[in-house]
Amino acid sequence: MSVISTGDRAFSFQLSQQNSALKTRLHTLSNELASGRVADLGQRVSGDYAPLTQIERSLRMMTSFELATTESALAAEAMQTSLNSINASALELSENLLLAGTTTEATIVSNTGVQARGALDDAVSKLNTQIAGRHLFGGAATDRAPLASGEDILAELKLATAGAATADDVMAIVDSWFDTAGGGFETMGYQGSTTPAGPVRLSETQSLGLSVTAADPAMREVLKTFAGAALLADGAVLSGNLDEAAKLAGTLGVDMIEAQGNIANLAAEIGTAQNRIETITAENSAERVMLELAQSEILSADPFDTAAQLQEVETQLELHYTVTARLSRLSLVDFLR
Repeated sequence: MSVISTGDRAFSFQLSQQNSALKTRLHTLSNELASGRVADLGQRVSGDYAPLTQIERSLRMMTSFELATTESALAAEAMQTSLNSINASALELSENLLLAGTTTEATIVSNTGVQARGALDDAVSKLNTQIAGRHLFGGAATDRAPLASGEDILAELKLATAGAATADDVMAIVDSWFDTAGGGFETMGYQGSTTPAGPVRLSETQSLGLSVTAADPAMREVLKTFAGAALLADGAVLSGNLDEAAKLAGTLGVDMIEAQGNIANLAAEIGTAQNRIETITAENSAERVMLELAQSEILSADPFDTAAQLQEVETQLELHYTVTARLSRLSLVDFLR
């Protein structure tokens, strides 16, 4: 029987290869244990990367949905805050206008007008609010303020009502300016878009749009009552005619109550949208957790199994060094014994 022997140089080469392989395996297992992730992903998925690719795609979409829901929540919160502020001003002003409607003191009527002028300026400021450079109440025109300033609106109305002799005359002019198609409000007051802002995709299956604008009928009504009442400041209209000025204040007070109720309805609409955003956010969060668990199932290395393999490789490496050290001390004399 013939015996095939391995030469010293070949044997030395084999030992070197084994040493290199053990070191590589040791390094790989050490990294897996430290990172918690498998090093050879191809082996883990058996060459089929499709499930992992789909999970990673879904996680990227989740990130975009999270950004969209966060921005939508901020926008809805800002809109809700604006509407609540306007509603509170309308409620307070309606009470003072009704009181002014029964007064015999011109100062009370004028002071109520001053309050209305402040409420108009504040309402315009609230409706011109923006988040991250996007105006919220201008429909699709998010790049510009939807309303002209309260000062400019009042200047237009003062010119239009300069010759009005009665409260009914003033109301007719103010109504026409705000409500007529192609009138002052549409051509000068409202500078946003008549097209609502498009819906925003918040999940794979759900979208949401915040379509309330400063041109909404409820908004027009409250702005109209603020502006009409502001004309009472400093005798801008009906100067010297206290009875007609008081009548105008009383009429606007009644209108303000109705306008205030309509603004409350818009606030409720925004509140419904906020609830939807919260629900979708929670659903997205739950889906992200499921996706991350599925991804972890594929990518993660079992720490106990990895530690056991690492210990086994360390033992093999120690044995390899022991054998190598002994072989390196062999001599002809030892061999012939």
